Amino acid sequence: MNRIKLCIVGACGRLGRSIIQESVDDFEIVGAVEAPNSQNLGKSLTNLGLIDSDVQISSSDDLSSAILNADVTISATIPDSELVNAPIYVQNNQKIIIGTTGFSETQYSKLVSILDQKVPSIITSNFSIGMNFLYRISELVGLLPEEFEISINEKHHSQKIDSPSGTALSIAKIISESKGYEDLIFDRSKHGKRKKSELDVTSERIGGTPGIHEVSIAGQYEILRFEHIAFSRLAFTRGALSAARWLHNMSEPRIYSMQDVISRQ
Repeated sequence: MNRIKLCIVGACGRLGRSIIQESVDDFEIVGAVEAPNSQNLGKSLTNLGLIDSDVQISSSDDLSSAILNADVTISATIPDSELVNAPIYVQNNQKIIIGTTGFSETQYSKLVSILDQKVPSIITSNFSIGMNFLYRISELVGLLPEEFEISINEKHHSQKIDSPSGTALSIAKIISESKGYEDLIFDRSKHGKRKKSELDVTSERIGGTPGIHEVSIAGQYEILRFEHIAFSRLAFTRGALSAARWLHNMSEPRIYSMQDVISRQ
């Protein structure tokens, strides 16, 4: 069986390293990319203790060469980098999976405009299969009586940059569209009594927590909680590799989601 050839952009990040290490059975890493100022440029994946491979970390300044032999590229970097790299994927007709979070609305819209109808791609805030099932459940909250109120809480490791998490904002968007919320409240102490148009989204940063998201749904006499706990980074890694395996078989140039990956496997 021919293994799917992958390029990993953000190869030395938490997710990038994990994807490389877990890819050995069904995939072949043919490219590994980091920022131009990375201390790991020129080091092989063997030198970095990831896998037995002579593939060297290359600069994003030479992205076209890094993705040249790849069937699919997986990228987890920062929003500004994704906007710089996206046209290069299009120019090279490269299938791309983007798992970066922290986009502003303007940045996200620009990214979509670059990729949509150009190359097969996936943009997601969370690779976890379980989380994407929670997304699907969240679509149903509009069926609840008006008296039921909803809140979202997320916890992550203390080094995570964006807050709230991209995943929490994705859940909030789904719930808002289904239930009719108009305003996201990140700090209740600044807003006083809750209004019907408001959805509370709170964040915590503590220790090495990989990721916890809780959706609470409360009426006057009962409460329902959905909690997703990623107790290993492998939850995201395996999801990312499943997405790569799935996108490899897609030919239509459009933006897909992890919902597509789950429902069409």
